[in-house]
Amino acid sequence: MSAQDLYEIDASGVNLRKLCGGGITDTMESCVAAAILPGDPDAIIIGDSKLGADSPTLRFSRGELKNFFDAFESGEI
Repeated sequence: MSAQDLYEIDASGVNLRKLCGGGITDTMESCVAAAILPGDPDAIIIGDSKLGADSPTLRFSRGELKNFFDAFESGEI
């Protein structure tokens, strides 16, 4: 079974949810916008919350994000 190209999925109606975490400065908070990709509950679309609908997006499977966070937490990256 071959992996699906997540960029082939139409995401034109997706409303990205703003997710904020620690502050960059006292007056600016760091945020991203994310949502589950339609038709694939294992895929996530991420964009820049400051750019809204004009934001370029990145798409990842949950496994890819888990590998990224595992590498970060282990100090590998």
